[in-house]
Amino acid sequence: MAVLRTVEHGKRTIYSRIGVSRYIQSRLLVGGPAMPLHACYVLLYRLLISQSTSDQVDVMEQDWDNLILLDSYRADYFTEYSSFKGNLSTRVSKGTWSLEFIVKNFQDKTLHDTVVVTSNPYYQRYSKLGQDTFHSIKYCEKTVGIESFKQVSQLAFEASEEFPNKRLIIHYMKPHTPHIGETSDKLRAKFGDVFPGMFMLYRSGVITKGTLEQSYVDTINMIEPEVQDLLDKLDGKSVVSSDHGENLGERYHGMTQTGHGSPTPECYRVPWLELEHETRRQVSEDSPEKISAVDEESIENNLRALGYK
Repeated sequence: MAVLRTVEHGKRTIYSRIGVSRYIQSRLLVGGPAMPLHACYVLLYRLLISQSTSDQVDVMEQDWDNLILLDSYRADYFTEYSSFKGNLSTRVSKGTWSLEFIVKNFQDKTLHDTVVVTSNPYYQRYSKLGQDTFHSIKYCEKTVGIESFKQVSQLAFEASEEFPNKRLIIHYMKPHTPHIGETSDKLRAKFGDVFPGMFMLYRSGVITKGTLEQSYVDTINMIEPEVQDLLDKLDGKSVVSSDHGENLGERYHGMTQTGHGSPTPECYRVPWLELEHETRRQVSEDSPEKISAVDEESIENNLRALGYK
């Protein structure tokens, strides 16, 4: 495992110095630190077996007052494991990872009736969202951990009171890795500071697919009560969905898929749960607020913590 960790660190260092990682992210829209071979595979997959754009949902054209995005929550696991109650269906996302989702749904649009609350660093990195895209963006600068998750909920509740006549997009960074819960905690305790992450442990044969899946489910079970607490406080019509799904060891064309960024059904298909509601928010447009930029070092640290560096 130490050798694998060293190789992975060396690969990321080389990619960083020659700019491959940033090129892959910004040009090929591949999630995470990917090998050039995998990047070429994804590009060819997109060209030869592209998802029909007519099926992809434009989230801003849908009917909601609060859009809750649970990053990397795939539709089939939502159907099986989610405790949320409402009218459940599925949609095809415009993206297979966050940046692609953000670019295709929000970039070059005027959305002055909408406020975003998020800890996702891609709203400020690479997406080229202008100061006048949304009415406001509220950032939680810490991305990982259950405390970050709770902070997003608090910011979202405060935003609902501060902007009673705006639509709210609340973009959480779970069940995206790093996973939380009993399964991942045990592995972190075992590997300590050199913990390579669940996907690398699976790809290197250290853990089984069942362990990887359980770690993902543990994360779901940790976050949903926090989201439910927020939903109970929000007025208007709420929808729970995701920006994209996740691969958990599926094989396509002879390649094992983990994470996201690949144009697979597991990445494209997302849940769409419409909750019951008694009132609707009276939404209006107003001139955008000045958005405070997040510290560049904070963005870099968050991208690294999420496995993109």
